[in-house]
Amino acid sequence: MLDAIRTPATATESDAANAAISGTVFDRFKIGAQAMLALLRDPDDTHQVFLLGIVANAAEFPRFLAKFASTAQGEALLAEKPAIDGEVVARLRLLPTGTLGGAYARYLDENNLDADLFTAPPGLPQPAAYVAQRLRQTHDIWHVLTGYHPNVPGEIALQGFTYGQTRMPSAALIASLGTLRWMRKNPRAARMAIDGYRRGRDATFLSSVRWEDHFDRRLEDVRRDFGVRGAAIEAA
Repeated sequence: MLDAIRTPATATESDAANAAISGTVFDRFKIGAQAMLALLRDPDDTHQVFLLGIVANAAEFPRFLAKFASTAQGEALLAEKPAIDGEVVARLRLLPTGTLGGAYARYLDENNLDADLFTAPPGLPQPAAYVAQRLRQTHDIWHVLTGYHPNVPGEIALQGFTYGQTRMPSAALIASLGTLRWMRKNPRAARMAIDGYRRGRDATFLSSVRWEDHFDRRLEDVRRDFGVRGAAIEAA
């Protein structure tokens, strides 16, 4: 469930996304309900997470997109559409470990993550497609900023952080379902989700930050400047 943001969408998902976006309220409710039931049966079905995200965020995404575009950096990103891909990461590997870019590149390498997989979800018009892609490409930058690891508690906590930042219902749903699914094996998952939400709520709006301008800066300085405080609960 928690790896859906790193999983490329399929052609079938593209068709379903178009149906969810262009369909009626009843159509979206039906798709969302079916996805929720399927997830309860199989929490690792990333196809259902994708559909649930499309349906859950349909009403909230326009507000988020307007907030993104209202900032000077967001406006510039929409005009230039820079990508944080494998070519960029190759250059970031040359930066010192203590910088944001150096820490990000090493994070990807240590966790066998490929930046080129972070494509735009299908079925979305521009500029929504670019913003959705940008959110996917910066998901792991947020991991580096928060210190949350790419394990179950860390991913649940980051979804809480993401909800605090974006108010996207899908983040709250994934954090809640993940907590319910894993709280017996990871008792601290619920506390970390709440901690993540509070940290996301209190930080600067990060979605429209042009990280390309900050990769060569010290990670601790970036955290300080954007109000990303230390985790109250162990993040490992």
